[in-house]
Amino acid sequence: MADSQNQNKSVADVPPELAARLVHGEINLAEFVGLTRETLYEIAQVGYQFFTSGRVEQARQIYRGLVAADPFDSVFHCHLAAAHHRLGELDAAEQEYTKALRFNIANADALAGRGEIFLQNGRIAEAIADLQKAIELDPAGERATTLRARAVLLAMKNAAQQQQKQPAPTQTDAGGNV
Repeated sequence: MADSQNQNKSVADVPPELAARLVHGEINLAEFVGLTRETLYEIAQVGYQFFTSGRVEQARQIYRGLVAADPFDSVFHCHLAAAHHRLGELDAAEQEYTKALRFNIANADALAGRGEIFLQNGRIAEAIADLQKAIELDPAGERATTLRARAVLLAMKNAAQQQQKQPAPTQTDAGGNV
């Protein structure tokens, strides 16, 4: 019976001070409804389990909810970006990685992910900058994303070296003469 009474509360039951704090950005939606940081991260763990088990669409839905509940959390934006990335939604992924970095410029996972997207889109200089910064933040390579960043940069370096070793094609004039 108490549960049904709680479900039947109206907007008029919300303390005006609490509503004003939400409107002025002093608290986020999660705080407004009473969700703790610990609860949010427990929910994120469920999303991560979905993500790693291949249920990426379900993970994306969880991360969307977390971003709505706490739009200032870099980790939630980064996880949402990773889901978009895995689903091939590169523009949405880039936007979320950038938001994650807006809230935490030292988010190595967001830097590595965004660097990979930059590379896929042919934005080589931006890709290198993000990937290098990710590695600088995790020089021991403790994160899978920074290990990937290191591997991508190494592959790029090797490809550039191979291309430099190739003899330049000879130029011919209109008559076929070298």
